[in-house]
Amino acid sequence: MYYIFSFRSRNQSIGFFEAVTREGVGAKIINTPRAISIGCGLSVKVNVSDIDRASELLDQFSCDTFLGLFYYNGAELTRVRN
Repeated sequence: MYYIFSFRSRNQSIGFFEAVTREGVGAKIINTPRAISIGCGLSVKVNVSDIDRASELLDQFSCDTFLGLFYYNGAELTRVRN
């Protein structure tokens, strides 16, 4: 189980990944899952235990290409934030 932050811009996906990992958030750059099928093709995967901190950092991150936050429970993706 994990969360996926999706962006329209590869640069902003990578920038957000760098911002959260600098703050100690467990994150990885992943290919955007086909079920999301939007964005630039790269997303940021965040551990469930780090979602609150990652969400706070998203609010501080200068970003105009954020597409959504999705939760993956092992079987399906659910949008939890636009």
